[in-house]
Amino acid sequence: MFGGSPFGGSPFGGVVVITIVVQSDTRAGEARGELIFADDREGQASGTFLTPRPLNYQIIIKDRAGNALGQLTNYRKVTFGKRLNNYGSASFDIMVNDSKAPLFIDPRINTIEIWREIGFDKVLVWSGEQALSNGQLNASKNNWAEIFCFDWFEQLRHRYTGAERIFADIDAGTMARTMIDETNTDDATGITIGTISATKNRDRTYSNQNIMEAIINLANIASGFDFEVTNNKVFNVSSIIGTDKTNSVRLEYGHNIKNVNIVQDFTTPINRAIVLGEPTDATTLQRIDIDDAGLQATYGLREGRLQEMDVSEVATLTDKGTAAINKYGTPLTKVDFDLVSNITPSITDFGIGDGIRLIVKDGMYNIDSEFRVFEWEMTFDKDNQESLSLTLGNFILT
Repeated sequence: MFGGSPFGGSPFGGVVVITIVVQSDTRAGEARGELIFADDREGQASGTFLTPRPLNYQIIIKDRAGNALGQLTNYRKVTFGKRLNNYGSASFDIMVNDSKAPLFIDPRINTIEIWREIGFDKVLVWSGEQALSNGQLNASKNNWAEIFCFDWFEQLRHRYTGAERIFADIDAGTMARTMIDETNTDDATGITIGTISATKNRDRTYSNQNIMEAIINLANIASGFDFEVTNNKVFNVSSIIGTDKTNSVRLEYGHNIKNVNIVQDFTTPINRAIVLGEPTDATTLQRIDIDDAGLQATYGLREGRLQEMDVSEVATLTDKGTAAINKYGTPLTKVDFDLVSNITPSITDFGIGDGIRLIVKDGMYNIDSEFRVFEWEMTFDKDNQESLSLTLGNFILT
């Protein structure tokens, strides 16, 4: 400042000229005009300006070989999401007379990709296979169909092991990889193998076992692994999937999120897990009790029963009981909210398994805690509003 009023006329009695730099289509910075402020503070634009494209979601339709068949440009709403150690889903509404609608007549034929586009940036946020359509026809001819899709891990819901498959003292991730490799030799699911980190050796005997369920069960026990199938159909296993982003991803009511709905669910508390296993004789079931004395002191005794009739190993029964307490021993928090436009973070800034910080301070709520993302679901509606639903757990990444 050289003197004079900072908001009135120029200290030199003339005008202040500010050059505006915007991003061109080639993503390079380019000066395209001037914004001139006169002494009376009225803004006047001269030159040519590019306005970045608004937030949008693109739905690309492909055949099973990966060839693009078209892009949906008219849809009423799109919802998509992912779950930790399970498969996610997507749905969207299209008019039945849309030129692309015939591509969705036959389920399990074509696949979709959902891309988030803002400005000149495009990010693939979801992909999978169409599984179901639900059309609603009425006299007004304002007819729409809702299309439902599942992500790539769901492919394994329709695959089974052989009559008997024995794994003896084998790393759990290697078991999962082997089952995928073996079913792919019969007919390729499209799922390829990525990083398989060593976790824990286990013994398993599978008889005509559903492969998806087997992999989920290997994850949902104490010392189990985390897994994912990426949007590019790559299967990865790690002891923990996710990154600590509590410093960079802060969801704060009144700042970058609005219209918040909070559910703190403790409807099925368990701090003593009663695990019933394979019968030891004709009349007696194997029973393992797992207790958490600290949680019992806080909440009182809360028992839950798990039936694992095809499991005989004590270590496996113990792991399942411990996992149940880890999941149901403390309240689960679910939050639904609208994202404030043009304020970070967005869904592209975090993913399943990541650690984030949630801040909600209003009345009875005084939340300022670190949570792990167990599930997310995004909805982009006809008003171009993003609404995000998160299922969060009190689990700190280390």
